[in-house]
Amino acid sequence: MTGSTLSRRSLAGLAVTLVANPASAWGSEDRQTSPEEKLRYLDAARRLTVEVMINGQGPFKMMVDTGADSSVISIETADKLGLARGATVEMHSIAGVQTVDTVLIDTLQMGRRITRRMRVSLVAERYLGAAGLLGLDWLGANSLMLNYGKLRMAVGEPLPLPDANTVVIKTRTRSGLTLLDAFMPGHRLIAFLDSGSSTTVGNLALLRAAQASKAVLGGVVDLNLTSATGQTLPGRLVVLSRLTLDTMTLMNVPVVVGPVHTFEYWGLGDQPAILIGSDILQKFETVALDFKRHEVRFKVADRG
Repeated sequence: MTGSTLSRRSLAGLAVTLVANPASAWGSEDRQTSPEEKLRYLDAARRLTVEVMINGQGPFKMMVDTGADSSVISIETADKLGLARGATVEMHSIAGVQTVDTVLIDTLQMGRRITRRMRVSLVAERYLGAAGLLGLDWLGANSLMLNYGKLRMAVGEPLPLPDANTVVIKTRTRSGLTLLDAFMPGHRLIAFLDSGSSTTVGNLALLRAAQASKAVLGGVVDLNLTSATGQTLPGRLVVLSRLTLDTMTLMNVPVVVGPVHTFEYWGLGDQPAILIGSDILQKFETVALDFKRHEVRFKVADRG
């Protein structure tokens, strides 16, 4: 058993193999992209960003975070824009609750979509890793397409019809969070997609269930996680032998487990639950969330 310190953004590159229906598999090789396309990646975890204008200035690169109920910009971005501090609020992160400042944005524009009079929280950019993130308060009921094949993120655009390489999974909503069922050997899991996290994360109930059903491969690695607000908490890195989403099975899946406040906040602390991050999402050609149809669509790349 070894120890280390990690942020939510620093577990990129750990191998995950996916087996889909029809049968196909691949490892963790990188797709070939041009230098221009690589600029669209935020970090080594291949999280995608959108460009937004704030109060007519920018553009600023921001993430769309399906695991955050409210939007955030960095302190540095707020200072650059000269935004006056407003009321403080309690911000929930993986490590707990912290009081942070807020600012009021007059206009936030992405493409032709403009949001007015939007109050957002502030955190340091060194922890956030971007100029900001757009949460569920901004996304609303709009569809979201994460296109890892074309390095593109689309919000509110019509989604393509599912084809033979697409697996459609029905979802349900709890307090604005989109949930789906997942399975590991011997247990059903509650899962949700977090496009703003580089790392797939599980709660302590998942760890206990995985150990009881011998679903953990090898040993564990003790580590510390750093939240978007700079708080830390202890965690353990384990490898699940299998993680199944409908007809797709992912093999050898690295998961960080610990007393993660996010699960408690969403009412998922007592049952095995998993937050699926970009380390898994980027294994697909596209991942589309259709909130009106209550489904998520995973498209496997056609490998010929």
